[in-house]
Amino acid sequence: MKHFLHFGVLLFCCGASLWAQTPWKVDTKQSEITYKGEHTLHAWEGKNSNVLGLAIPNSTGEGLEKLAILAYVKDFDSNNSGRDAHALEVLEALRYPEIKFYSENIPTEGNELSVEGTFDFHGKKITKTILCKKTETTDFYQLEGAFSLSLTDFDIPLPSFMMVKMDDLIEVSFQIVLTKE
Repeated sequence: MKHFLHFGVLLFCCGASLWAQTPWKVDTKQSEITYKGEHTLHAWEGKNSNVLGLAIPNSTGEGLEKLAILAYVKDFDSNNSGRDAHALEVLEALRYPEIKFYSENIPTEGNELSVEGTFDFHGKKITKTILCKKTETTDFYQLEGAFSLSLTDFDIPLPSFMMVKMDDLIEVSFQIVLTKE
């Protein structure tokens, strides 16, 4: 029920143009977001395969007009329950359970997109431009790319191990597959 409510909020956020264009929905079975963190002594990654979202095609049908993505902090899995539990504490997942990305500025050049949007995470909103490749057919629209995020930009205290803090930048990669509703 909670996921349905958040999906409804995403629908509402896409605005009136939703009714003019048929939305594309994120296929959670084929989509994922991965982050990579590093510390002087080791590196790790976590995956989230429970990505939600919508996209509105532009009026020509050859690109996207709007994109809204939602991921829950609790759904990232690094295959280390201790690390994941500590991450939930550091990220204050009870207080800030969601990571949202919303864009209304998506210029397309060939099979590449430059998606300028806003991350809403840990009580902060930060604008970022993400470059990605698109693969498009009549049945699906796939976005793939990678970018870096600074945890301190979101006022997240860097965890430490053996009195050494982890690197501030995390590398994020994604594969988002959108299908027609």
